[in-house]
Amino acid sequence: MNLFELNEKIFFFLNQKIANPFLDFLVLYILIPFFSFLISVPIYFLFKGKKFLAIYSLFCGFFLYWLGHAILKPIFHIPRPFVLFENVRTIGPWHESPYSFPSTTTMLAFGLALPFFLKEKKVGKLLLLLAFLVGFFVIYSGFHTPFDVLAGILFSLIFVFSFDRILKIEKN
Repeated sequence: MNLFELNEKIFFFLNQKIANPFLDFLVLYILIPFFSFLISVPIYFLFKGKKFLAIYSLFCGFFLYWLGHAILKPIFHIPRPFVLFENVRTIGPWHESPYSFPSTTTMLAFGLALPFFLKEKKVGKLLLLLAFLVGFFVIYSGFHTPFDVLAGILFSLIFVFSFDRILKIEKN
């Protein structure tokens, strides 16, 4: 089995095999609203005296989201799963832009979470858990494949860790 077949198998397992009304409810009415928590935490920290961390997180998250939409998706031109495969189940309020690779929703989530993980471990672990759940629900909902999500995580890791290193060099 090659990587593309594995990507498709994992996608259909998460999108169809485990699909059920309870998980649909959980994704639509619990996990998706929790996504706003990822954005609320840096805003909360902005007013609680951790302005640098809050701005760092918001910058990384929204810059990565922009990078994915404006540059990476047009470069790769990989269509959404419901275009690539037959019988894809889609749920949720996602917009249907033509390209799925990389998952910019995942990039946004990890861009917001990783700075907290680097600077405030307790909060960062919670936000990383939420970011991984975002990766799960964009696959489960039929708008991204596992490769899209993994690429979003990888781009986020590379950017945030590189940016963090640059910030540390500038402080010295």
